Amino acid sequence: MQTLSAKQLERKERKKQKLAALANLIKSNDKDRKEQIDEETMTRADKEIAAGQTNGTEEGDADGFTKVTHKKSKKKAQTNNDEEPAMKKSKQENGDSVNEEAEKVNLTEDQYKQLQKELRERKRALESVPYFRLRESGEKALLSYGDNERRPIFLTDIQHLVMSALLGKKSPCKPERWCFFDKPEKVSHTVVLCLDGLSLFHYLSNKDKFEKIDSIFETSLDVLMPPNTKEDGFLMAEELVQVPMTNVQAYNFVEKYGSLEAAIALNKDPTLVIKSIFPVENSEVDKEANDLHPDDKFPRTKLLLSALQMVEEGYPLPLRGELSKQFRTYVLTKKKYAPVTNRSPLFGVDCEMCHTTSGVNELTRISIVNEKYETVYESMVRPDNKIIDYLTQYSGITEEMMKSVTKQLNQVQKEVCEILPDDAILVGHSLNFDLNAMKMMHPYVIDTSICFNLTGGRAKSKLKKLALEFLKENIQEGMGGHDSTEDSISCLKLLKLKLANSLEFGDEHLLQKKRLQEIMMAASGEAVRNNMLAHASKRDKRTAIITSKPLPNIVKELLQKAEEAFPNESTKVVTVDEVNSNKDAVRKCREIQLENALTICNLRIAPEDLLSATFEDTVEKINKWVSKIWKSMAHKGLLVLLMGGAKDCSSGVAKICIKKNKAEVAAEHELSV
Repeated sequence: MQTLSAKQLERKERKKQKLAALANLIKSNDKDRKEQIDEETMTRADKEIAAGQTNGTEEGDADGFTKVTHKKSKKKAQTNNDEEPAMKKSKQENGDSVNEEAEKVNLTEDQYKQLQKELRERKRALESVPYFRLRESGEKALLSYGDNERRPIFLTDIQHLVMSALLGKKSPCKPERWCFFDKPEKVSHTVVLCLDGLSLFHYLSNKDKFEKIDSIFETSLDVLMPPNTKEDGFLMAEELVQVPMTNVQAYNFVEKYGSLEAAIALNKDPTLVIKSIFPVENSEVDKEANDLHPDDKFPRTKLLLSALQMVEEGYPLPLRGELSKQFRTYVLTKKKYAPVTNRSPLFGVDCEMCHTTSGVNELTRISIVNEKYETVYESMVRPDNKIIDYLTQYSGITEEMMKSVTKQLNQVQKEVCEILPDDAILVGHSLNFDLNAMKMMHPYVIDTSICFNLTGGRAKSKLKKLALEFLKENIQEGMGGHDSTEDSISCLKLLKLKLANSLEFGDEHLLQKKRLQEIMMAASGEAVRNNMLAHASKRDKRTAIITSKPLPNIVKELLQKAEEAFPNESTKVVTVDEVNSNKDAVRKCREIQLENALTICNLRIAPEDLLSATFEDTVEKINKWVSKIWKSMAHKGLLVLLMGGAKDCSSGVAKICIKKNKAEVAAEHELSV
């Protein structure tokens, strides 16, 4: 047996002491954490009572995790005067005493090995836990914020979370805009329970009745839902399944469109949520009216920005909550909008601005051009505040030009409202800046800075560069600055050129995806499936849809296409169960959820179930349904509860929770700290 030298023995002894110090620190943290959790549990009821006495509904404070998260984000200033939590003190202030205690410990060889084993197991436990935490955009949607402070997320955000849970790192859609979702591949299975007909209003005004549900979920969020205009509901589940969530659907879409991103963009209605935000008439569109425009190779509506994109790009939207303060002085381009179609007219818009004493750039010129490149509106504008910099090298505006201008912004807004049809599609380059200068909001927009991409990355190309590259035209030449009419025409020309070619034309990001796809398909059709969707070989990705109402035809068509992609498959990847009642749907969900990677269970809450005479019984049933589904779920299962809004309230609720044991909850809490 090899004898260790004095230096090696000394080094090993130091390792033991460090390991003992780490073990003591972990024990100390675990003890402090247990005391903190016990204290929160004991005082939860008192806090809820106090909240109820202040304003009746202190939204979202029923679940402990939401309380902790909100405290860290919103009440940070209050904690500055309080004593720092013991967890942090043990690391900072008590570190020396822990080390002193560790130095006194004389570990035997067996104790040392056992301690090593325990710490390795703890590390493995941490690595195997799917971890969900809200980012700033997600935290702003917490129900613990007041109505005027919240900023809702979108149903698309929830889709991206579900996609990540289903496909892991292979998912084309990630929820990183609003949450941090680590190790999604460790999620055992996902259940999405949709409650169509139940809105945010129903939940907040009767929050005390949802106590059983609130005890399960860690996170409760305000979600803007599609308008619930159909008598039989089901819009929520319909929207959820219209993305390639299984390997069969994905393969089919990839083969057709070149990438999953393109498939998702083309197989969803970008105006679905827009209809909840803007006053869009709920009228049927004639089939002929929605036929392709004779000059277009693909639907122009597929280039419209979705509500989520508009928020991300800084477009003004008439949303309630925090954003409503920002855009409170803005006006709509129309009092009422018609549904947009593939024959809706295009209008190029460009504005020029000058810097004023207000500290921002204000509108001084606006140009609007129609599809024939005819100027339909042109006006100079006198800013409300004094101009201190004409920005002539960019705006083309001079002091001389502004001397005789008297027309003000409110007159321009009125005239723009009069000339635009109610289904107009506005086109511009970074059009968000123009609309903000106009202080106007519009539902249907196409942004050439987004649908053209020369780099394949996130960097946006200037209009001047795009015009030279694709139109072979030099614009914005000379020292006189930009010409808003010229820029409007260039935007329209670029867009019409794209519409005359293909969705990926001028978009290097999509072109790169398509080139890769073509190379893989040339090698082997099967190779596409194995490489592009490697998750299929690791885990069964079957999806089940359960509903107490018949499926809409659009969903049936989608599922049929998925089956046609692999007609020889022995096992159906997507199964559908249309049952007779909500109770049957819940029973079926409990029976089959462990057999599927994703189960979507859609329940219809009828208007008569929400009347005052029946509401309490309805909520009690919902509490039981959710509790039963939760108990039936496997370890590390993800449960998403969606209250999908009603006809009188398009705002809904999303509740999210991952099923974990106590040790994993402690580990996750350790990560969040």
